[in-house]
Formats: sequence, structure tokens, C-alpha cells
Amino acid sequence: MSRFSAWSGYVIFGILSQAFSADDLWAAGGGGGVPGEVFWQIISFVLLLLLLISVLKNPIRAFLRKRREEIKSSLEQSAKKEGESQKTFENWERKLNSLSQEVADLHQKISQEGEMERQRIVERALEEGDRIRQQAKVVAEQEVKKARTALRREMVALSIELAEKLLKESTYPQDQERLVREYIGKMREIR
Repeated sequence: MSRFSAWSGYVIFGILSQAFSADDLWAAGGGGGVPGEVFWQIISFVLLLLLLISVLKNPIRAFLRKRREEIKSSLEQSAKKEGESQKTFENWERKLNSLSQEVADLHQKISQEGEMERQRIVERALEEGDRIRQQAKVVAEQEVKKARTALRREMVALSIELAEKLLKESTYPQDQERLVREYIGKMREIR
């Protein structure tokens, strides 16, 4: 026996016992029972209630079952979305940790490359300094050679000038004629 039928049986039994406990069921006044009009109203209400329950029992049950399934489906979807969001969160957290590691690695790599570039610049500067010193040395040697050559020329010029002066002072007109003839003779031989 279902709960509904047991409950409805008790209600009907209670109403009827109240109704029939009166001495005069149809009397209008003074008895201690339920008056007839109230009795029929109660009977009508109970019958209406039973009719509504029997008519609406299956649709309400179907509605509640459907609603239960919708709630169950919503809860399952929520749990599924929570799991997906947890996975997404963990994925982003791994990416963030990976990115932090990549930034640290990149920073270290940049520092190493910076140090290597500094060393290359220092080496190039030292090589350039050596090259400039060697060029300066070559230029200085060339300048010294030029100065020596210029000094020799000047010494030769001064020697020639001094020799000419000495020759002029020590040569006579006959010596000059002889020197001119010898010079012309040598010139003819060269041709």
C-alpha cells in the first residue's frame, strides 16, 4: 500500500467518524457533531482533493522527475566544466612556470652573450691598438728615413756648395778651361 492511499484512507476515516458521531446528522442546531453543510463541504473538498491528486499525480511526478534530471545534468556539466577549468588552470600555471624558466634562461644567455661580446670588443681594441702602434712605428721609421734623406741631401748640397767655393778659390782660369773640356769629352762619350 502506498503512502498516498494510506494517508487518504485516514483522512476519509477521520471525516466520516466526525460526521457520524453526531446525534442528529441533519439537525440544524444543537448537537455536538459537525453540521450537515460543513460535512458536505468537507466531503466535497476531500473528493476534489482526491480527484486533483489522481489527475495531477503523473504530470507532477513527470515534472519533478524532469526537473531532477535537469538539475542532475546541470550538476554533471558544472563538474565537467570545473574539471576542464582546473585542467586549463594547471596548463596555464605550467606555462607560466615554463615562461619564468625561459625568462631566467634568456637572461642568463643574454648575460653570457654580453660577456662574450665584451671580450670580443676588448680583443678587437687590443688588436687595433697593436695595429695602430705598428703603423705609428712604421710611420715614425719612414719619417726618420725621410729626415735622414733630407739631412743627407742638405749635407750633400752644403758639401757641394762648400766644394764649389773651395774650387772657385783654388782654381784658376786655366784649370776651369781644362775641366770644361774634360766634361764635354765625357758627355760626348756617353751619347
